[in-house]
Amino acid sequence: MVSSVKAVLFDLVGTLIYVKDSVGTIYANSAMQYGIVSDPNALNNCFYKISERKPKPSGGNVEEKRWWREVVQETFEKSGINIGENFQALFEDIFREFATKSSWGVYLDVIPTLRNLASKKIKSALISNFDNRLPELLKDLKLSKYFDSLAYSGKVGVSKPDAKIFRFALNELNILPEEAICVGDSLEMDYYPSQALNINSLIINRDKHNLKGIKTISNLTQIIEFIDKQIV
Repeated sequence: MVSSVKAVLFDLVGTLIYVKDSVGTIYANSAMQYGIVSDPNALNNCFYKISERKPKPSGGNVEEKRWWREVVQETFEKSGINIGENFQALFEDIFREFATKSSWGVYLDVIPTLRNLASKKIKSALISNFDNRLPELLKDLKLSKYFDSLAYSGKVGVSKPDAKIFRFALNELNILPEEAICVGDSLEMDYYPSQALNINSLIINRDKHNLKGIKTISNLTQIIEFIDKQIV
């Protein structure tokens, strides 16, 4: 008997990697280089309110960078900070910062899980609403070699929860939806849209919230246990 699972489709931020400091702290530290004092907590709160309500870009370097420029500008403005003539330079600093490993940490269960999947000949893919900085970031984090497919909004031209981004990964992997597992930290962006395509869906629930009726794992290493149960 063999497992019916041929690939695992991973979300990125909140599933495999996390911001080392808060987004607000990184923004505030960058602004400090220009002599601008700001409140990291206020910036952080404004960032999430703005980025979550703002329609995601449909892909392409120019459009994506414009979208992020607007997010950064609105975040400082809503926090009561006027950057003035230094804004473009500050934005470029922040934009570059999030393309490097200095801003990101990799969860401790990630590498062991990816290695274990590879040893079992199970492919791994990324499905992320990240932009075209993703390949550079993965290389810097030494994660590139583990993935057989990268389906991200900057490449595909749509963002999750659009079904197209999930189908893109399935096509690259040359597998059927029922031969994949999708693992992410968002019900709206990962669990429900992948489930609607008949993909096995799991939520990584590191903080062990009470999610009734949802298939969850608290550690990525538990994916292997789930796969071992999918036998044909």
